[in-house]
Amino acid sequence: MPEVAWEPGGGSAYDGRMPAAAFQLFLFFTAAAIVVGLIAWWVIGPRRPLAAILPVLGSFLALYVVGHKSGLAVGPTIELFGFEVNLLFDLAAAVLGAAIVAKAQCMLLTRRAARRAGI
Repeated sequence: MPEVAWEPGGGSAYDGRMPAAAFQLFLFFTAAAIVVGLIAWWVIGPRRPLAAILPVLGSFLALYVVGHKSGLAVGPTIELFGFEVNLLFDLAAAVLGAAIVAKAQCMLLTRRAARRAGI
């Protein structure tokens, strides 16, 4: 098995477990995505309870793609749970992703309601 250094200066054999600090960071950004998505749903989107799901997923997807997969680093970084994080940029990406999804969902549901009403 390949050697993976989970901690600075340490190297342990990969055993498939996520380090506690990485899990804390994951939970932090998951909670941030939920809060940002719910705010976008309340401000922009239709206020149906099930309509909150898509903005939350849009926020989480934006955090995953921009903050994790792309490796894009814009602006100042802070240390969070032992990791260097571009918190402002990541949260701005989450807000933008949630807002875009909430607005698109609102437009689609409004258009569908207008068609049903015959307008």
